[in-house]
Formats: sequence, C-alpha cells, structure tokens
Amino acid sequence: MNKKRIIELQRLFSEELFESVIPFWTKHSLDHEFGGYYSCLERDGTVFDTDKFAWMQGREIWMFSKLCSEYGVKPEWLEAAKHGVEFMKEYGINENGDTYFSLDRKGNPLMQPYNIYSDCFLCTAYAEYSRVSGDKWAKEEALRLYQRIQERQTLPKGTWTKQVPGARVFSAMSFPMIQMTMARELKGYLPDEIVEPVIQSTLDAFWSKHVDWEKKRVFERVLPEGGHNFDVMEGRLLNPGHALEILWLIMDVAASRSDKKMIDDCAEVMLWSIESGWDNKYGGIYYYQDYLGYPTEKLESTMKLWWVHAEAIVAMLLAYKLTGRKEFSDWFEKITEYSFKHFSDKNNGGEWFGYLDRQGEPVFTLKGGKWKGFFHLPRTLMLCEQWLSDMIKDKV
Repeated sequence: MNKKRIIELQRLFSEELFESVIPFWTKHSLDHEFGGYYSCLERDGTVFDTDKFAWMQGREIWMFSKLCSEYGVKPEWLEAAKHGVEFMKEYGINENGDTYFSLDRKGNPLMQPYNIYSDCFLCTAYAEYSRVSGDKWAKEEALRLYQRIQERQTLPKGTWTKQVPGARVFSAMSFPMIQMTMARELKGYLPDEIVEPVIQSTLDAFWSKHVDWEKKRVFERVLPEGGHNFDVMEGRLLNPGHALEILWLIMDVAASRSDKKMIDDCAEVMLWSIESGWDNKYGGIYYYQDYLGYPTEKLESTMKLWWVHAEAIVAMLLAYKLTGRKEFSDWFEKITEYSFKHFSDKNNGGEWFGYLDRQGEPVFTLKGGKWKGFFHLPRTLMLCEQWLSDMIKDKV
C-alpha cells in the first residue's frame, strides 16, 4: 500500500470508530436509572431486552477503559467504564465469589455462574479500569478473580457440567487463549514468573495440538494428547474467524519477543485460514466449516458474522505491518471492503449489523445482543487506526 492509500484507510477506520461506533454505544447502551449496560439494541438503538449479561458488561468496561488508555482519559469514557464497574461490583458476584452469567435490569441474578468466561472478561475489565482510574478495589478484584479462575479451571462449569464423567473429551482452543490474554492484561500486577509460563504453555498447546501442518488447518477441538477424532462433527470443526483472532494475538506476542520465526509461522497459518474460510461465491468468511466437507452441527455455519470479519481484518493488517507481504494487504483490503459494504450502517444510526446470511444481507437488524456488544468491532477499529497511523509515520 502506498502512503496515500494508507492515509485513506486510517481515515476510514478512525471515522468509523469515533463518529459511528462509540457514539452509538455511549448514547444507547448506558442504563442511567439502574446502572450497567444494555446490550440488546436495535438498528436505531432501541432497547429490545433489558437483561444484562456479564460477558457484555465486562467487555464494555474493558473497551471504554482501553480507549482511555490509548487516546487519553476522556471524562465521558471513564464515566461510562465506571458505570459498568459499579453495577457489577454491587450485583455481579455470588457468595462463592463467582460471576453470575446474567442479571435483570435492576441487578437481580437470573442465571448461575455456569460459564467461567464471565469471570475472565470481568478480570481483564477491572485490570484495565484500575490502570486508568487508579481504583485500588478494581485492581484487587481483578487479582482475586484471576485466582478464583485458576481454582475453577479444571471444572469450569462446576455442578452445571453436562458431560458424563469419563466420557469422550476434547481440548478446545478457547480457554488457553483467554488464559494468555488475562496473563498479558495482568502484566505488572502479577509477577513475570507467573505470567510468562502461562503465555508459553498456551503457545505450546496451540502449535503442538491445534495447528495441523500436514492438513493445513487450525482445529477448534483436538484430543487432549493431540491428534484428531474425525468420526464425530466436533472433532472436524473449523472456525476460520476464531483461528485468525488467535493467530493475530499470538503474532502480537511474537512481535513483542522479536520472534521472526513465530511471526512467519503465524502468517503462513493465517493464509490457510482465510483462503479456506472465504466464500468464493458470495464473498465473506464462513462462520463454521467441517474439515471433511460434511454438514456441521452448527445451523449458522454459512452465515457471515461481524466479529469473524473484524478479527480477520486485524489479522491481515498486523501480518502486513510485520511482514510487508502483498498478499496480506490484498486480503486486508478485500475483507475491509466486504465488511464496510455489508455490515456497516454508518448512515442509519451507526455501528454494524451483527449477522448476515450467506449472500450478505442482514438476518437481523440488531446492532447489539446477548453475544454482540461493545468489544470486537471497536477493538478492531482502534487497533487498525493505530497501526495505520504508525505506517503513515514509517512512510515519511
């Protein structure tokens, strides 16, 4: 990309972040009567469900806090982050110190702490908020949650586990990656002798188990000792967007270590993931795929989701920034063009649609929901805006 094109793209991502996405959430998401955030928002920002989901509360706290970290503390952003912190501090934790999955509008618990990711996202949220606010309670709570997560990790769903003891087991990519993310977020709060082994064990598990160099795929679930069980759908499952998200996170670790080999390995695997995951007929990236081409158990497999494309955009830009290889700038442009054309609703309320059909038309008009909040998209826009700005400086 030449300097003129980089400037155009930096402007595109900046405008989308600061003029479309952030205003949508600051205007519609905050519950000014009972605290916390609404996440179920229609195209125009209308709230269509007032329940509050811990994942979305944690992610929104983190994102507003991160904006303060990266662009300077703005009172509106810091107050928005505090808004979520105070609500979850008051209502979010049960008597065991675990995070409820969901609450009603007033903070009454609705669903038990069956999902450890609620705790994980709150842990990183409080850590980031404490850095920009100086709130000592938030720092202490982040560390307490981290310790509690380690205690629960072998049986993360506790008594709500549905699996029969001793039955078939797969190792999934999700929890090791969130462990690595938490460890990196808690750097400076936890000693390096705790943080670095967590990061390294995650990298070892990913490269030795989930990346199959012979088959040129990243598998979501593998046998605990490594290898595959292709007799069942779960063992054949591919999620291109998740693979790309993990790969750019690992590439970022590699860059921090000046590990060129790992950067190059990530780049190679990124190309497998996007080339196999791209829909050559209609454009966009499939949500799920079956390695052998069979139907998946996921009925939404052929849909196009906002977060998949957001993470793919980040992956391609970071790969281009670190390697300079043209195929990554080409993919970055291609995915960006598709995403801004089909997901972005800048001129009709702001933000992005979350769910498209295979042909690229919105399945729902929602901009936020039980699983879509203020996280993947603004993080993508922020990172790309920053990296493109760096690239402009490099061109001088």
